[in-house]
Amino acid sequence: MKPSEFIAALAWNDALDFGLLLVIFYGTLRLLHGTRAIPVLLSVAFFGAVAATAQALDLVAVAALIKFFLEYIIIILIVVFHQEIRRLLLRVGQRLAPRGRRQAALSAVGELVLAMERLKRAKIGALFILRGEIDILDLVSDRGREIGADLHADTLVALMIPHPINLAHDGAVLIQDFRIIRAGVICPLTHREDLDPQFGTRHRGAIGMTEETDALMLVVSEERGEIRVAFRGELSEPLNAAELEKRIGTWIEQPPEPDDDVEPKVTGDPGRSSGARRVEADLQHPAEGGA
Repeated sequence: MKPSEFIAALAWNDALDFGLLLVIFYGTLRLLHGTRAIPVLLSVAFFGAVAATAQALDLVAVAALIKFFLEYIIIILIVVFHQEIRRLLLRVGQRLAPRGRRQAALSAVGELVLAMERLKRAKIGALFILRGEIDILDLVSDRGREIGADLHADTLVALMIPHPINLAHDGAVLIQDFRIIRAGVICPLTHREDLDPQFGTRHRGAIGMTEETDALMLVVSEERGEIRVAFRGELSEPLNAAELEKRIGTWIEQPPEPDDDVEPKVTGDPGRSSGARRVEADLQHPAEGGA
């Protein structure tokens, strides 16, 4: 059949079918970009090509062996890449998330930024864990105490106030799905020897946790009154309220992949976002902020 005859034989639903396949294929590659799945898929394609070649050359033993392997490849991929599959589905869900959930995320980020700015102003040390897909409780030396509260700035500040009767202030606060899950969590410390001596246990715990998980760690330094974030074993520069809010928002919108190359950076003018405006209002009226 000539190409012109083939094109003439196509109906509108054939074109729609082909277009949808292209969109699905492109979207899948976009979602898998930067993950360990791409090299594995290339390996599967290579074995498929070898099997076809072996069958064409009538290499019965080789073709049978590779065919047997490819028949079970789906089960193998699900077992090996269950974390990546969960993360892939999470990304799809976030793209389809309703407006209400996005508004809840923005509100939660604003509360978190406001709490950190109050703690920074008071020079009270704090450590917050924004949990990703990896469960961090199997890595900590102390799981702390269960809280189960909504994410509010006043609650976060209260948990971090140093006092003998506040048994949770020395550890980290675990935040998941816009809720305060636990407090007093003791994070694993990094073993890096190239860190600046100014960074104490909180910063080393933040780096240590992100070396093992995909969590985003938020640190307030009581000595210097600085806010930094740790991600994938690296500590950021000091951040202001707008930069912090943008960094957290980027992390929420684009869940971090363990094999990505670079931590999301804040570039350009971060602007006056809603959380930054709340912080500015709180600074103008400290008595009303409850700090």
